[in-house]
Amino acid sequence: MSRPIDVMIVGAQKAGTTSLLRYLGEHPACISHPQKEFSYFTDKAEYAEGLAAALKKYYAHKEYTDKTKIIAKNAGLFTDMNGLARLKKNSPDCQLVFILRNPVERTYSSYLMEKNFGTVKFDFEDLPEMIKKHQNNNENTWDFDFFIEYSLYSHHLKNIYSLFPKENVNIVLYEDLKNNGAEVCKTIFRKLKIDDSFLPNVEMKHNVTQKTRSNFYARAVKHLLRNHNPIKKLIKRFVPGHKVYKYGELLRDVNKTEKKHEPINAEVKQFLVDYYRPYNKELEEMIGKDLTSWNN
Repeated sequence: MSRPIDVMIVGAQKAGTTSLLRYLGEHPACISHPQKEFSYFTDKAEYAEGLAAALKKYYAHKEYTDKTKIIAKNAGLFTDMNGLARLKKNSPDCQLVFILRNPVERTYSSYLMEKNFGTVKFDFEDLPEMIKKHQNNNENTWDFDFFIEYSLYSHHLKNIYSLFPKENVNIVLYEDLKNNGAEVCKTIFRKLKIDDSFLPNVEMKHNVTQKTRSNFYARAVKHLLRNHNPIKKLIKRFVPGHKVYKYGELLRDVNKTEKKHEPINAEVKQFLVDYYRPYNKELEEMIGKDLTSWNN
């Protein structure tokens, strides 16, 4: 069965997107995928297989009907113009949710997550120099895109508005989701024309970045869980995709601790606050929300 997506959480990464996916999926009239990301619109290989195959892959864990509201999430989709265009083609009337978090906090949380996964080896204090190099030669690197450019929300929102009507784009501040998640969900339920009195468990926080015990273990698990890894390919022949994902999460959870991460270096934080300030101002004018707290 192939059908449009009803709600697509398009980002931003490390802004509570997984939590919102889980909250909305609790509604009896909705279904969400157990995997963290629905990569159909951003993955060429998946897209070539068609949406029906993707729906079977991501939603095979639960029975649903053609009246069930399909909730999907890809925390990087807001940065992918091709992916957004594919979403528009498939689901022109879907509700988009774009969660915005203080860009300095989002950048640091993203860095910590990738550091825990063993993806990056540089220090967070190196980011100002990375930004200066970008400003001098105007060349984008993966590091700059992933940690800095992902936080330039106004740029991405312009792309979203070029494809989707503003009334279909739901802007949510991370602070509002964190402090009043029930009201955020209620608003979306209302737009979907389903029972908005349903209250999901918004006290539960999902995909929280935690400090790891071993970077070596983190890198080993990351290598194991890559799609091209022969061991993972073999496992997927006998185990459903959503269960493979859960087993992967269990492997990662073993490496998590309750220790707190160090705060951002004050000098680096001020550099980032100053860098993001004009972009925050532009975003503030676009969405009509007060973002002055982001500039402190």
